[in-house]
Formats: sequence, C-alpha cells, structure tokens
Amino acid sequence: MELPLKSLAVANRFVELSNESQSDDLTLMKLLKLVYFAHGWHLGLTEKPLINEYFQAWQFGPVAPDVYHNFKHVGSSPIRSPAHELIGFDMNTPVDQMRFETPTVPREPNMDGFLKRIWNTYGKLTAFQLSELTHEVGSPWYKAWYDEGGQNRKNVPISDASIRDYFKGKANAKTA
Repeated sequence: MELPLKSLAVANRFVELSNESQSDDLTLMKLLKLVYFAHGWHLGLTEKPLINEYFQAWQFGPVAPDVYHNFKHVGSSPIRSPAHELIGFDMNTPVDQMRFETPTVPREPNMDGFLKRIWNTYGKLTAFQLSELTHEVGSPWYKAWYDEGGQNRKNVPISDASIRDYFKGKANAKTA
C-alpha cells in the first residue's frame, strides 16, 4: 500500500467503522480528532505520515482542512455518509463528464487493523474528551496554538515532526 493516504480516505474509513458499530456520535469534531490520532500514532510508531496533508492548529484543535471542508455541511449532526471528491475537473470539463470518487483506504490487513485499533481506543470517547487529549499542555496542537502563534493567525501548520515526536514519546512511555 502506498502512503501517505488521502485524509478523506482515512476519514471515510472512520465513517464506515462508526456505521458498523452503530455509533450515533461521529460528529465533524470527533472525526477530525480520530484522523489526527491515527496520523499521530502512525507517525510515532513508523515515522511515516499516514495522511497526505498537514494538520493546522485551529481554536478547537488540530484540523485536516480537506476533512473539515468536505464534512462541514453536516454541522454538529452525526456523520453517516462518506465524503466524495470531484475527479479530473478543470474549467473546460463538460458537466456530463464530471465524476465523483469516494476516497477509500485499501483493505490491507495491517492498515485496516491499525485503523480499527484507533477506532476501538478513541471511538468510544466523546468529541469533547478527544478535544481534551489534543489540548494537553505540551501537545503538538498546544505548541502550535500557544507557542507558534496559532491563536493570533489562521491556519498555523502543526509539523509532522512535532506530531511524530509527541506520539513517539507516548509510545515509549507505554513500553517503559
């Protein structure tokens, strides 16, 4: 499987897992946190990014912009349907030739098992509990928001190095 994945593919897998478990609390806020934790743990354990975009420090936590913009229409309601993206579009594409694709994670056992572990660990928590975890003092979001000016300007990136080091530290603490 080729990494990194589209953030929407990872988000869509969490939508599937939520539907399979008949969860009724997968909001946009919770989905953003789940994608963040999946990316963070993947970086911390493998030193390779899981998704193909940088997280940004927004007021309520780390945000993958593609996930946010593709699900924001849902507001605070539960998300039940995957996101789709327009493929091969340019200003000259006739309307009848436009097509949409649903980004998916290839069903590779190791990756699917990894995402299921993230879901089983974090999916049972509320969006607000997940937010508390992402807002911990010293977390990558906290550093980007408070130390790198996120509260004073929009879209401050949270570096993959910061996320990797944070989750690597958490992984090492669990094995110590």
